[in-house]
Amino acid sequence: MILILTLGFDVKFQLRALTGRAKELEKVVIVGEFKNEKAKNALDIIVNFLNTVNLPYEVIEVDIHDLQDIVTKVAKYILSNAGKNFIVNLSGGMRLMGIAVLAVFLLTGIDAEIEVETEDFATTYKFRVKDIMSLSKPLTKDHIEVLKAINEGLSSASSISKKNGIPTTSVWRRLKELRREGLIDSSNRLTNKGRLLVGIYVHHKQVSERFVP
Repeated sequence: MILILTLGFDVKFQLRALTGRAKELEKVVIVGEFKNEKAKNALDIIVNFLNTVNLPYEVIEVDIHDLQDIVTKVAKYILSNAGKNFIVNLSGGMRLMGIAVLAVFLLTGIDAEIEVETEDFATTYKFRVKDIMSLSKPLTKDHIEVLKAINEGLSSASSISKKNGIPTTSVWRRLKELRREGLIDSSNRLTNKGRLLVGIYVHHKQVSERFVP
């Protein structure tokens, strides 16, 4: 497993991401710009920690003001290691750098676990890249109604059909399509991506009627 860290001047988020996880990692990749003395000091602290726990690392130095530069350099590394499991901690560094690193995974379609620690240290939110990737086809009103019914605790095609007045055969098709999009699992329970979509559409009145199975 490879851990990618975005690094700025502060190291507390990165050290927390590393603490207790070092044994399960094969490598750490540090992304940042290290011309500034504060940034160099931050890098030294992380490198000293990694050397102490004998964990291999690589530094990708980027121009933190250039989206193209960040995307190009990070993508080169990720694509050369396609097939590896990635964890990406975006808690440190400039905002543009975090956006650029996330964009690489979205643009290449390579999945990874993303984690971001909130500034008040109250929580570390984790999700997968696939949870925020766009759908292959737009959802219809029926898809949204099925998702909402599942969110309310229903799981069988018959119960969803009865609640929404949608023919059972249509519900079966919609469930299959939602499963294919990664919005529900094999037990017709919402995935994280499905929950996000429900949150988006639950109060949305104008849903596209276009969906080509």
